[in-house]
Amino acid sequence: MPLAFSTLGCPGASLTQVIDIAREAGATGLELRVAEGEFIYPGMDAAACSEVATELAGAGLEVLALASYVRVCAPGETAHDGAADAQTNDAQAAHPANDTVLAELLAAVELAAGLSAGKARQGAQVRVFPGAGLEPCGVGEEPSVAMAAADRRAARRLNAAAAHARKLGVAILLETHDSHPRAADVARILALVDADAPVKVIWDLMHPWRHDETPEQSATLLGESLAYAQYKDGVRTPGTHDVVLTLPGEGELPLLRMNALAAELAAAQGISDPWVSLEWERAWHPELPPVSQALAALKAVLA
Repeated sequence: MPLAFSTLGCPGASLTQVIDIAREAGATGLELRVAEGEFIYPGMDAAACSEVATELAGAGLEVLALASYVRVCAPGETAHDGAADAQTNDAQAAHPANDTVLAELLAAVELAAGLSAGKARQGAQVRVFPGAGLEPCGVGEEPSVAMAAADRRAARRLNAAAAHARKLGVAILLETHDSHPRAADVARILALVDADAPVKVIWDLMHPWRHDETPEQSATLLGESLAYAQYKDGVRTPGTHDVVLTLPGEGELPLLRMNALAAELAAAQGISDPWVSLEWERAWHPELPPVSQALAALKAVLA
């Protein structure tokens, strides 16, 4: 079981501290959160990327994904007022609008390529959110006009970034999250994405579950689009979609069943030993125990 974790679980930690946490837990992969105040940050230059990539490789750690905060469904297009700027890359120039979100996506793709530097077994990957800023559809409901427009915006951006991502060897991973918490929600976007675009899905196990999609439904809908699963646990507040986070194994998520389903999907893609990645939300919930405790608990659950 190759184990990974997101640096969301150790906010403000240095690269050396993260390497030490991984070594002590037996983790070999990292989801690197890109944010101000972290050792991975927006606008990071090529030399800084190379230095981090070299240190991680020397420590035997792979970059499972760059955890960006790009929201592909979000508004962000402004009228294009002339020919593309000479420094705008081909993907932006081909897009029908001056799109700030697309620019952020392309920058994240390049950062992911620089950090992975061809050393990851699955290739470079960058996580994006849906982020439409809308309430999710109810189970079985048709999307609203606004949600359908958000789906189309996301697909346009993913298609526009596809050639550049492919050239750099980067896959774009859309997470089950926020406005699109279920596999059924992200499936609407994927249906509009070009078949050859390097776009897959991160199955955040909590969000579909807390929005009433069963693990079996999620797995069926994700199929070959699954990149990997993100693990966490919690207790749902009755009558709501809210969850109180717990250590893995102390909540209500059927983690063993979910793990088996994720392994089946990976096996169908020829992957015999898929990543297990912990997303521990200590950046948002500082009252949670250290990520090292959560990693130990997850290993115990899945042992």
